[in-house]
Amino acid sequence: MKKLLLIAFTLFSMNTFAQTPMLKATRLNGLKAENSMKFETSNRVNLKKANSTNKVKAQAAPEGTTKSYYADYGESVTQVGLMQRLHVKNDIVFGNDGTVSIPNMFLSTIVGEGIYLKGTYNESTKEITIENNQEIYNEDGLSLYVCYMDAETGEPSTSSNFKLTLDSESGIYYSAEGEYLAAFLTNGSQTQLYTYCTSFYYYPAELFPEAVSHKYTYNDYYGNSKSATVDIVNLGDICYIKSLLPEYPEAWMIGMFEGDNIIVSSYGVASDDTALLFGTTTDFVDDCTFTYSSSSDSYTSESGIELTDYFYYPGDSQNDEGYYFSGSCKNMTITGKSTTAISNVENSNKDVVATEYFDLSGRRISNAAQGVSIMVSKYADGTSKAIKIMK
Repeated sequence: MKKLLLIAFTLFSMNTFAQTPMLKATRLNGLKAENSMKFETSNRVNLKKANSTNKVKAQAAPEGTTKSYYADYGESVTQVGLMQRLHVKNDIVFGNDGTVSIPNMFLSTIVGEGIYLKGTYNESTKEITIENNQEIYNEDGLSLYVCYMDAETGEPSTSSNFKLTLDSESGIYYSAEGEYLAAFLTNGSQTQLYTYCTSFYYYPAELFPEAVSHKYTYNDYYGNSKSATVDIVNLGDICYIKSLLPEYPEAWMIGMFEGDNIIVSSYGVASDDTALLFGTTTDFVDDCTFTYSSSSDSYTSESGIELTDYFYYPGDSQNDEGYYFSGSCKNMTITGKSTTAISNVENSNKDVVATEYFDLSGRRISNAAQGVSIMVSKYADGTSKAIKIMK
């Protein structure tokens, strides 16, 4: 099986949230987080001058070959910080006319599903170039469009293009470090940055096993005992976990195995403009350990740690401007040991025929570097295994 390089290793080292207010939020009753940011222009949009010409409307995918991927990337949550958007299913269409259509990754709760960003594929460089100034939403004189973002100014820039590069051996497409693709809001003459994404990794769907469902119990905000299910994709050293906060059934978080336990990282994306965070009653924390008990065959979260959504709200006649949450859970228990894994992480008894090293951007290096690197061991049967190395 092809090697699997995971952006999770990069995302675990992110500490960008520390730049934002570490404030516990007030519960916002009667208003779901995903409905709190519907272009509250009178409260939130402060348009500034920028070039917003030559926008083109994003289109549906053309005829061509469809390939399935799972995407991991960093996403800016408005007024909060850079979070992890994880394990997003994408069907990319490689058109018969040489174009590439990538599902739009911005604000789907507002602009809707089924919108694609146009790009072109260069066979010689193995790169997908995403076209600048693609409009994805237009209403009441406001237009939302996608463009390459200048990292220093935060402004749209048509002098550069956002690119995804193919690693031919693994089939993974990834973006260069420090490159940003952004959604800008404009009224035609003035423009404001709405959100941006970075550090894209598109992994071929065949690199992943099927998710396994587990029984899940927790206490909600009011202390009521609730039951649900979570899905876990086990990759040996790490795993993806879906629906830990049941109000967001499509949100994935990432965990790292430490012995029999799972350390689940904070700083996930619950939905557009909404973060997923672990915390105590006074502060947020970087992660939460789910401790495994063989007697009950279950993982139980740390005492005193809760999982909440977290978002900025511009305020209205009933609620002040500030940070809020709308759902939380604690005393979380996942039943059933997570042992299902793909074959390329279950090969410790096989003969190693080659070893390669990569940095956190996916670039091949000669040996393990100081800090964190990824070591890929290749086996005689054609399979391989990717693990994190720390020096």
